[in-house]
Amino acid sequence: MNKVLLILVVLSITQSVFVKRSNDPTKAVFTQLEAMEEHELGKKLLDTIALQLNNKAPLSDIAKMLQQLRENLILNQQEADQKHAQDEVDCETEIYQYNRRIDYASAEITDSTTEIATLTSKVEQLAQDVDNKKIQLDILNEQETQLTEQRANDADDFIKFEHETENVIEAIEVIFTKLSSIQPDQEVVQILTQLNQIGASNPILALMQVASTFSKDQLNNVLNKLSEVSASLEQSLHDARQSEIQAQLDYERLMVEIESQRESLSSAREDSERQLKDNEQALDLQKKRKEDATDELNAATSGKEQKEGECDGWRTQYAADTEHRQQEISIIRQIEEILATKLKNVKVYLLERSSS
Repeated sequence: MNKVLLILVVLSITQSVFVKRSNDPTKAVFTQLEAMEEHELGKKLLDTIALQLNNKAPLSDIAKMLQQLRENLILNQQEADQKHAQDEVDCETEIYQYNRRIDYASAEITDSTTEIATLTSKVEQLAQDVDNKKIQLDILNEQETQLTEQRANDADDFIKFEHETENVIEAIEVIFTKLSSIQPDQEVVQILTQLNQIGASNPILALMQVASTFSKDQLNNVLNKLSEVSASLEQSLHDARQSEIQAQLDYERLMVEIESQRESLSSAREDSERQLKDNEQALDLQKKRKEDATDELNAATSGKEQKEGECDGWRTQYAADTEHRQQEISIIRQIEEILATKLKNVKVYLLERSSS
């Protein structure tokens, strides 16, 4: 029974305290001060104010401390604003420069790519032209060799023909002379004896033996035929000599033409080789230009991305710092206002706070 009465008394006291607290006009101040307790600066300020009040410090000292702290925060915010503004200018300037580098490098890559395509085509054409002229020179040299060999063979054949023909003509002249000395009405023993001394295998001797049996008309007919053959051979030899002279002239003319063509082709090939070398060097330069521009593009792009990330980080930090600083300034203003208008309530709150 005593326990029940004790519980009822405790409940009655608790309820009365709750009702009193609920109807307490300082509740709004306490609520504000409790909310400040949740902020690090608010808690520190209340700890400091409680300490100074306990030390009987003048209220003006507390107000001055809060004013200095608030003004420092405002000054810090102004400095942060100025720094942020300068950071934005720096970010804009540097990103602009990165964009200029990116645009220039991109233009360089585009231009060098076009030049590379053009020069590559030129190099291929010139290389093919050099090869073609080399082939033409090889063909020309082969023609020269063939013509020279053929001319030498023809010259040898002519010399052989000339020698043989001269021998035949000379033989016909001998025969003609001998046959002309035959008198069909006279003895031919003396002539045959002279021919026999040349040798038993001498064909002229055999011819003389046969011709000695000819009549005068028959012998004259043979002599006429021999004269015709001799004249024909001499004409053939003359024609052959003229042909040989003309062939040699034609050969020399062809050699002059071949040499002229060789000089022209050699000069043209050397010119193509020079152009090929120049274009190859230009192509290498354009490839190096594109390589450097690509490196620059990558560097500028990476730098821009890094700078944008850095600037975004600054903005995020600035916004967070500004929000935090504004909260701190707001807390200080609230404390200043409460101290200026409700100091008694603050003292009560701080007293209860220290005893709890």
